[in-house]
Amino acid sequence: MDATIPQLLAFCQADPLFFEPPSRIPDGRSRFAAGTRPLPDGWSAAERDLWIVLRPPGVQLPDQGWKIHVSATAGDAERVVDLVVDYCLERRIAVKFLRSGAAVRLLNSKYADRGGSGKLLALYPVDVAELSRVLPELEKLLDGCAGPYVLTDLRYGGAPVYVRYGAFKPMTCLGPDGESVYAIRTPDGELVPDDRSPVFTVPAWLEVPEVLREALARRGGGGAEQFPYQIERPLHFSNGGGVYLARDRGSGGYVVLSEGRPHAGLDGEGVDAVTRLGRERDMLRRLEGLDCVPRVLDYRVIWEHHFLVEEYIEGKTLMEEVFDRYPLVGPDPAPEDTAAYARWAIDVLAEVDQALMAVHARGVRYGDLHPGNVIVRPDGRVALVDFEIACDLGDPQRAGLAAPGFAAPAGLRGRAADQYVMNCLRQWVFLPISPLQDRDRVKLAALTGVITEHFPLPRGFGPRMVRQFGLTDGTDPTAALFAEPGWPALRDSIAAGILASATPERRDRLYPGDPRQFVTGGHTVAHGAAGVLWALRAAGVPAPEEHLDWLVTATRQAEPRAGLLDGLHGVAVVLDELGRGEEARETLARARAAEDGLLTPGIHGGLAGAGLSLLHFGDLDGAARLGDRLAAGLDGCDRGGLQHGLAGVAHYFLRLHAATGGELHLDRALLALRRAVERGRMLPDGGFQLLEENRYHAYLGTGSSGLAVVLAQYLAVREEPGFAEVIAGARTSCRAPFVRHPFLLMGRAGTIAALHYLGLAEDRQVIHDHVRRLAWHALSYRGHLAFPGNQLLRLSMDLATGTAGVLAALGVAFDRNASVIPALDLRTPAVEGARRR
Repeated sequence: MDATIPQLLAFCQADPLFFEPPSRIPDGRSRFAAGTRPLPDGWSAAERDLWIVLRPPGVQLPDQGWKIHVSATAGDAERVVDLVVDYCLERRIAVKFLRSGAAVRLLNSKYADRGGSGKLLALYPVDVAELSRVLPELEKLLDGCAGPYVLTDLRYGGAPVYVRYGAFKPMTCLGPDGESVYAIRTPDGELVPDDRSPVFTVPAWLEVPEVLREALARRGGGGAEQFPYQIERPLHFSNGGGVYLARDRGSGGYVVLSEGRPHAGLDGEGVDAVTRLGRERDMLRRLEGLDCVPRVLDYRVIWEHHFLVEEYIEGKTLMEEVFDRYPLVGPDPAPEDTAAYARWAIDVLAEVDQALMAVHARGVRYGDLHPGNVIVRPDGRVALVDFEIACDLGDPQRAGLAAPGFAAPAGLRGRAADQYVMNCLRQWVFLPISPLQDRDRVKLAALTGVITEHFPLPRGFGPRMVRQFGLTDGTDPTAALFAEPGWPALRDSIAAGILASATPERRDRLYPGDPRQFVTGGHTVAHGAAGVLWALRAAGVPAPEEHLDWLVTATRQAEPRAGLLDGLHGVAVVLDELGRGEEARETLARARAAEDGLLTPGIHGGLAGAGLSLLHFGDLDGAARLGDRLAAGLDGCDRGGLQHGLAGVAHYFLRLHAATGGELHLDRALLALRRAVERGRMLPDGGFQLLEENRYHAYLGTGSSGLAVVLAQYLAVREEPGFAEVIAGARTSCRAPFVRHPFLLMGRAGTIAALHYLGLAEDRQVIHDHVRRLAWHALSYRGHLAFPGNQLLRLSMDLATGTAGVLAALGVAFDRNASVIPALDLRTPAVEGARRR
């Protein structure tokens, strides 16, 4: 679950139910005429994602070079496209451009990727001579035009014309984390990452052409040296600009700087960041004197960027406070702890409600109430921040931006809209799993029932909240399946939902899943068809032959990529399990040919996962060689979990030991496990959790429960002091009632599987409780059970982050499946029995 919410939001634009590539946005009505215009003889046109690519005949482009980008405002985009395309056709210059006005708005939206924002057209000069000729001509052609600044590039002259050095043709290499990234080639032929971060850079070996020297010398000018504030650290970034903590150079006191980039960061109404920043300034001045909003201190324009300077309000966001205090993330929360939290929450919610009423009394609709926009001061008083979408209370327009889970229904305006979102905030404070409710409004009532079950709240709190949501019936038919959960009913409903979502007519994916499938391919185990088909088979549900044929075809067309969960090693295992032996061996051969490119150690996409695939196929020699590579690079592994780190490496060495009897593999497993344990910590509540990306977790894939399962496998073969205590601590952490996601690798489904594998009778009730609590996330898709994926933003059917993973875990919980992941046998007897043999 690597993506952030802003990155995921790009995949939420084309479909209200599932993650989809941005290229599938419905933009037929705003398509640019240049995309269908007649072309001169020999020219070719192709549509690639959101772009139209035009190439002249007889022009051979280099693999990389200086590329030119042109930006424009949303209102002027089509005219600029026509101008520049005419220019390129006359001069036989390869060019690509965004296909529609909707695409322009999407790539310039507030939470669009800052590295790609602003780029309307890209021109590809064949050499520096052509670059030097084209740049001044383009500047003259576009004189008087405006557009957002392209952050990755160097601006040329005064027109919206920008330049950067990069790849012309798609080239990739593996980055430090083993993921495929865009690449350029060094003079000695090595592929290295093509830096696309939102700042202009030049490869170290490259000389800047003379035509760019003046622009490079001007870069960074614009009065920054007179700026009276020293930025200390960023608080938040978006495509519209950053929010920074800064010091006043004169007084030395803290201030907050809100930045607005002209023509960038568009909201749903097409309003840019600078316009919203001006509105925020005006609204805050209108609210001046209220202690629940920050004071306006200054407004500056530096190098085209606008900065609103606000009072710094000491405290934590409500989100931070809730995460620090929330009692249900600990094992067996005591009644006095839930009661204390309820008292604090009711008090702070009353403060927020009073602040909102004070804002309304000034005739202002806040419009952007969510936990990250509420500051809780050390004395308990609250302040509301970020008024960029605030408006007159009587304004009939709907807000163009809203945080997922905190948007009022389309028919509400003004005070009623803010009060609806206030109610969403009340629910979130007690059960922070928004935006789940956006998918199905009945969850608003059903989750209110969950809240009153776990917290001692005033009489009438729940019914009043349900009424305020405008609901009269809190019945949730999907949750009802978990009241007395039974395997056949759950299996059949989940499987029916998965199969109903299939799109065998599409080439990019068979089942909807995480956006990662559009990067690694729709065929993989983690996010693609292989994992879903494997889960269905493990549950005893036959999949249509058409779906198996889709997997075979997609695998054959995929680029060779090694790996168990994100590559062909895992697909080979699944095909073998599904009875497609010939295709499995064919896939394995392609996977093996790519093994030299494996850089990471883990199970997900590294050496350990590839080795498990080889063990599945009985290739002990190949598996041992991968084990030697793993051992040689073990010092560089700093992740502890089962999915990406040392626990997964240890599991692989245990499997090698079981297959060969070699004590060396057992010693290597012990070394990996000791290092993994060092990545965790014992908590005051008796739990043990594992560090992953600066946070401690108990998840199966990245946390302590996955480590505990492997520790138990090791202890089945050899004693080791301290390991039993770690297992006990991990089990304790698994008793926490609250888990944000239903996932397999980073959620409740994985907790269910881990406790089952640990196999202790006293955990059976805990497993049963976790199965019942899957009802919290259960949603309906065409009348069948389905579960939300990454950040709960859309439904997902995949194995790693979606419905198939829940199906696999439930199969284990009901003693129907041996494993939750292909080639990964986490049962302790699997190792123990091999030792006896």
